[in-house]
Amino acid sequence: MTRYIQATLLAAGLLLATAMPAAAFRLIPIEMEFAPSGRGATQIFRIENDTPNPIAVEIHITPRSQGADGEDLPAERSEDWIIFPEQLVLEPNQNQSVRVQWTGDANPSHELAFRLVAEQLDVDIGRPPSQGGQVRLLVQYKASLYVVPPDARPAINVVEAGPHQLSDGVVMLVRVRNDGTAHRILKDPTLTMEAGGRSVSIPAERLGGLAGENILPGVTRDFLLPWPEGLPVGPLKGRLSLP
Repeated sequence: MTRYIQATLLAAGLLLATAMPAAAFRLIPIEMEFAPSGRGATQIFRIENDTPNPIAVEIHITPRSQGADGEDLPAERSEDWIIFPEQLVLEPNQNQSVRVQWTGDANPSHELAFRLVAEQLDVDIGRPPSQGGQVRLLVQYKASLYVVPPDARPAINVVEAGPHQLSDGVVMLVRVRNDGTAHRILKDPTLTMEAGGRSVSIPAERLGGLAGENILPGVTRDFLLPWPEGLPVGPLKGRLSLP
C-alpha cells in the first residue's frame, strides 16, 4: 500500500509502526518570485537527496486559487512554464538544479500565483521489492510561485463583520478581501472593530486563524473569531492594520 503525504505532514509517518524507511528529498527554495518577462522570468530550484537510497522525482506546476477557507482549489497542470528536467533520478546524497521558466503572459494586470509540485515517484531503484503489508511514505513538496508585474501591490480590506451563530454561542465572522494586485501575508495584524460608539483593537496573538494567513489578489476570506469583549452583538465596522 502507498500513501502520499505532504512534506509538512511527514512526521505523522512515525506513528506507523509497520512503516519501512522512506527515501526523502528536499526542495529549495519553497517560494519564488518571477518577472513576467526578461531575465527574471527564469529561476533555479534545487532538489537534494540526503538519504542513502536513490529516488525518482517528478515536477509540475498548477495555477493557484483560493476558496473562502484559504484552501487551494483543484487545478489542471499549467502549460505556461518550461521545467528542465521534469523528471529526475537522484543518487544517494546527490543534488540537482532544476530550471523553471515562465512563458505565459508577459504583461499581466495582476500577480499570478502557482504551485510547483515536486513529488517522489513510487518506483524502486536498485532496491529489492517491498514486502507485502508494508507502508511506503512518499514525499510531496508544494512551493509557492508568483509571477509579479511591476507596481503590483496588495490592498487588504475588511468588507463585512458581524455575529455568526454556532452551536455553543455567538462568534464574530470577519470577511477580508484583497482588492489589490499582489498577495499579502497577514503578518502581525491588528484588527480594530467598532460598534455602538465603541472601539476595540485586537492584537495578532488573539486573532487565531487570521494571523499569518496568505490572501491572493481578488480573493475574499472568511474568518471566525471570538466576539470582542465590550462590543454589543450586531453589525460591526472593521479595519485591519498591517506593519
